[in-house]
Amino acid sequence: MADLTTRYLGLTLPNPILVASSRLTSTLAGVKRCEESGAGAVVLKSLFEEQITADASSMMEGADYSIHADAFDFFANSSKDYFIDTYLDLVEKAKKSVQIPVIASLNCVSAGSWLDYAHRFEEVGADALEINAYIIPSVASKTALEIEQEYDLLFKEIRKRVSIPIAFKMGQNFSGLAHRMRSFDEMGADGLVLFNRFYRTDINIEDESTVPGKVVSSPEEYATSLQWTGLMSGELDCDICANTGVHDGETVIKMLLAGASSVGICSALIKEGHGVIGNMRDTLESWMDRKGYASIADFKGKLCQERSNEPEIWERSQYIKAVCGIS
Repeated sequence: MADLTTRYLGLTLPNPILVASSRLTSTLAGVKRCEESGAGAVVLKSLFEEQITADASSMMEGADYSIHADAFDFFANSSKDYFIDTYLDLVEKAKKSVQIPVIASLNCVSAGSWLDYAHRFEEVGADALEINAYIIPSVASKTALEIEQEYDLLFKEIRKRVSIPIAFKMGQNFSGLAHRMRSFDEMGADGLVLFNRFYRTDINIEDESTVPGKVVSSPEEYATSLQWTGLMSGELDCDICANTGVHDGETVIKMLLAGASSVGICSALIKEGHGVIGNMRDTLESWMDRKGYASIADFKGKLCQERSNEPEIWERSQYIKAVCGIS
């Protein structure tokens, strides 16, 4: 029987199927169900930088602090700690309740005051920390270099504060994507998650309002993650978790062949339920047995650009087929 064990962020996972940050991992019961369903690891639902600020403000709404000016700072800090402590409590209880790795997640946009509590995730036992950051490049006067410098500052400040492994969940909207991935690698990222599925805005034409866009991914969306995993896995020292569009075991196998150490799933669980994890594992195990692979290490990265007999296929194959009709 094939051994599905893999290594990601220096951690040993019983299999490469990781449940990504979502409402499915927002409670202790949800985390336990993921383990019972066969997940190799869980990323807890993200704690949002903005969420803490908004919740603190909500708790203090309507209070009269003119009676004692110092009270505002006291309650502001207390309410902030309350919501942080609630999240840390989930991390701590999850670690005590499951055997698979538990990865905390922070969703942030700046190197702000939230950095002061980053070390607390490590103190309560998180196996690793996933940073989910997206600096929207919507200011026309801000150059690409300036935006990348903000990412650099954010990552360096986090790296200085924690010693547990850090995975950076990044978007694909960089003019020099390969350079950005290598930069995170050189700054000390233990892993990169490819790619972030950012919030999208849509419009309801009937009531003429803005509404949240489609949240879940479709199976066709795995192609971009697959391509960049194949292009970069052989060039980076850090691990890659392939994310977005992973809806079946066949796609899991493809990501591993391209060089991923793990795969992140979310939309497939939302659409099909937790049984999809077992189906993915069965497909992977059956394929490995049929191919004669005893472990994931036997074929991981076999088809990445660095090891491929046709390295150009990761960059130009579809273009050539479309233009020249070469198959």
